Amino acid sequence: MRIYLVRHGQSPARAGQGRRGRDTALSPLGHRQAGHLARWLAGDGRLDGDTSLTVGSVLTSPLTPARETAEHLRESLGLPARVQHTLAAADFQVFPELPSATAPFARRRGRLLSERYLDFRAQARAALVELTRRAEESGQPVLAVTHGDLISTVVRAVAESDTFCLRLYHCGITALEWSDGRWRLSHVNLWDHLPVPLRTS
Repeated sequence: MRIYLVRHGQSPARAGQGRRGRDTALSPLGHRQAGHLARWLAGDGRLDGDTSLTVGSVLTSPLTPARETAEHLRESLGLPARVQHTLAAADFQVFPELPSATAPFARRRGRLLSERYLDFRAQARAALVELTRRAEESGQPVLAVTHGDLISTVVRAVAESDTFCLRLYHCGITALEWSDGRWRLSHVNLWDHLPVPLRTS
């Protein structure tokens, strides 16, 4: 069972603006990124030399940049893009909420995680549960268009650790595979499908 998490294309949103700031339309570059991703997927896109990325359904965050990115995919793949509310971005900056240390291998500070981060982590887990259910029911891979903070938090939930963060690229692909009773993170932040001029973070 495979689940693909895709960060939306570039939008003019700025850090610190919360969900409202992130609910802005794609920039012209963001539309080019999303269009290129869609054409690559429709043209037998491959994650590596052997693995073809096939998609049985497309889910999207309710926020504008994700929905606009998913619309490009819908047109190219001929699949409906259904809204899944648990795929929405956080309404706060997630990075400052994570545990930190004074050195890479130093003991982490004993600071408790905030309630809002714990709530968002629970949302990320719920999102993964919903995507898993859909993949199991359909017997086909699921692709979800969402946000960097949600993807990072899903990966932290799978790893059962809040002590790392990911810097994710626009229209980059993170792939999760469930096999032999465990999650396998097979690709993180893949952007090989994007030409260099379209690569942004």
